[in-house]
Amino acid sequence: MVLFHQCTRRWALVPLMCSSWLTMAQATEVGTEVTLWFESGMAVASSQLSGRRELPLGAQEVVVGSGVSGINGIVVTSRRLLGFSSRALTWTKKELDVNEKILERKILPTFSLVRTDRHLYGFRGVNGLWLEDALGVREKVQRFHSNDYGAVFITNERLVGFNPLLGGFASKPLDVHEQIVGVDNDNGLILVSTTKRTLVFGSRLSGWEEFE
Repeated sequence: MVLFHQCTRRWALVPLMCSSWLTMAQATEVGTEVTLWFESGMAVASSQLSGRRELPLGAQEVVVGSGVSGINGIVVTSRRLLGFSSRALTWTKKELDVNEKILERKILPTFSLVRTDRHLYGFRGVNGLWLEDALGVREKVQRFHSNDYGAVFITNERLVGFNPLLGGFASKPLDVHEQIVGVDNDNGLILVSTTKRTLVFGSRLSGWEEFE
């Protein structure tokens, strides 16, 4: 599992102008099916079924970070999010907005997540698709919880769940005076308790389930 990294401190900026530079983002955990590395002017991915898959990078495009886990791997650059799936056997690209800032990322065996100052992005490893959810102008992510079956972002305005199998992002607004009192993460379910109710999110649910 690849943990969140703070962009400004822990991600090394790697210019792609040097043709002799080669770095591997190979699997270190059992069961990882994807290998990523960089050659002059391109990102390269491979899996047992796909063989070598190349993706050209722009002349001024800078790699910010990369990683692999399970059936997926991602590359974060100064311009785009790049995802590779050992199931879809291809690269998928997502353009970032101008001046959009990468804040955090997390890579799990079947999906990956990237948080910016404007969006939440999810890469679904089962079919190689990027999904996104826009953050409000004053919305801030306060907490994050995940397991191998899904993830939940808690913001100052709502709960945002990501399901890597069904749908995508699903949100639940919080009332003005509603406060989070606890979060349980067990058996593939994430339970969020507030001062008013309990909300449950998981891979086998179509969205949020709510209990008073």
